[in-house]
Amino acid sequence: MSLSAVLLVLTSTVLHAGWNARLHRGGDPEVVIALAYLFVGIVLLPAAVLDPPGEVMGWVLASSLAQGFYMGLLGSAYRAGSLGVAYPIARGTAPLLVGLGGWLLLDETPSAFTAMGLVVLVVGLLSLAGVGTQRQERRAVVLAAVTGLCTVGYSLIDARSVDLTGAMGYLSVIMIISSVGVLTVRRPGMDRVRPILGHAAVVGVGQGGAYGLILMAFQQAQAGQVAGLRQVSVVLGVLIARESLGPRAMWGAVLVTVGAGLVVW
Repeated sequence: MSLSAVLLVLTSTVLHAGWNARLHRGGDPEVVIALAYLFVGIVLLPAAVLDPPGEVMGWVLASSLAQGFYMGLLGSAYRAGSLGVAYPIARGTAPLLVGLGGWLLLDETPSAFTAMGLVVLVVGLLSLAGVGTQRQERRAVVLAAVTGLCTVGYSLIDARSVDLTGAMGYLSVIMIISSVGVLTVRRPGMDRVRPILGHAAVVGVGQGGAYGLILMAFQQAQAGQVAGLRQVSVVLGVLIARESLGPRAMWGAVLVTVGAGLVVW
């Protein structure tokens, strides 16, 4: 993995951990994340006009539905619990499900590294779930875990779709549809939206910047290497949050980072 690819991924992890911490600290996280998605979707709209994803509209709708649930669940998890509990669980559940799915559903024999990663990942997630239970944050633990399931859903759909159409136009349409769907369900009035527009724009810049850097890294390194190094954001998110959760939460985040990295590498 080249030094430039490593720097791209590490910068992306800082942005990803940063926008999640910003989302957690602010009020109304469900609406903020939807507005942030809408902001990025509108910025990328020229790409959709030049190269509309008409040939994969069925997948666009499916991904939009999964991402809509992702936004709502992640925002609700952040409202209900600590960032140091919800963020690592939301990030770590996805590679756990992918690894287990390949093993149990597709009869893919896991390598020694994958098997080790699954064990480490489960221990880390259970440790964090224990911290959440002690802090009366069971709802956040469940919501974060289901968020990871949504991540697996739209990631699988997107991986298939971007081979058939332009990635930026596809992303723009999905972000607009999913965010409009969430805002339609939430129905926030302008008196609720106006105070958080700037906050949502900052979160959107972090989202878009992190994703763009990862796309650049994919062009310079293997997908597994990029995905593995991305897991550093789990520990960064816990450090940025500065929550007094104790050493168990930090060790849980470290185990999730290591385990997820081994699974996806």
